[in-house]
Amino acid sequence: MAIGKKATDIFQSTAPQKAGIAPKTAPRVKGRPPAAETYEKVTICLFKKHVLFLDRVTLAIREKTGRGIRRAELVRALVDQAADTLDPAKEDFEKTIRKLIPE
Repeated sequence: MAIGKKATDIFQSTAPQKAGIAPKTAPRVKGRPPAAETYEKVTICLFKKHVLFLDRVTLAIREKTGRGIRRAELVRALVDQAADTLDPAKEDFEKTIRKLIPE
């Protein structure tokens, strides 16, 4: 004689079901969303202070605009800005980079 619930009963809902009341949900999208240009996944390690800075900036943007922004979007924007500002062809490029990178 079996006592208790069977394996098939464990995950059954105990709430009474009413026909046609189930909430409609959007189908789940698999994979990364399409982007305007090709991209490559890169992993970097940041110090805790850098992550906290990114979080503070994203929070400030959300408070001012109401739009959420991801850390990755912010990092891409910063790299784009650096690419527009710094020119590797210039003679003082290495000196400029060395000033930005602490030893």
